[in-house]
Amino acid sequence: MKKFWLIALAALTIVGCARRPAQPQEEEQPQEEPEQVEEVTIDNPYTDFTAVTPEGEELSLSQLVGKTDFVLVDFWASWCGPCRRLIPVLKEIYAGQPRERLQIFSCSVDEDKEAWLTALEQEQMPWPQAREDAEHICSDLYGVQYIPFTVLIDKEGQIIAVNPDESDLEIILFME
Repeated sequence: MKKFWLIALAALTIVGCARRPAQPQEEEQPQEEPEQVEEVTIDNPYTDFTAVTPEGEELSLSQLVGKTDFVLVDFWASWCGPCRRLIPVLKEIYAGQPRERLQIFSCSVDEDKEAWLTALEQEQMPWPQAREDAEHICSDLYGVQYIPFTVLIDKEGQIIAVNPDESDLEIILFME
């Protein structure tokens, strides 16, 4: 079974979804490049962001970093098949870790709030959930071009992995 999850997670990192679903556009307008505060690479500090919870409250990444040994930020969307297939893998990893060891923070890029809320009800993810909106653009800060997109941050706030697969996560989480 473990081999299946390794293969599934590897496939998800190879085949992702575009960050936003294709939308018909009226006139092609030149778009500004999103500002990326820090390059999202290993050994760089994380960039804080704030998103909106299902209850409509703001939740910042900084409220979670440092409370556990690691925080895995998961950018996803309800309409993204690879994202939805990653959720059971994340649930299994999360269930296998003590609460002081790993926190997951899922940040949805869904534009459709109702679709996001429906997916949350279906998936029953037991970790903090939030969604970016017009006032809280989180994925741009991390240069997210496709989803699922994950970033692993250590207790000191350093990025230690970008899009780690399950075997990478196991190595990191079971060190020490």
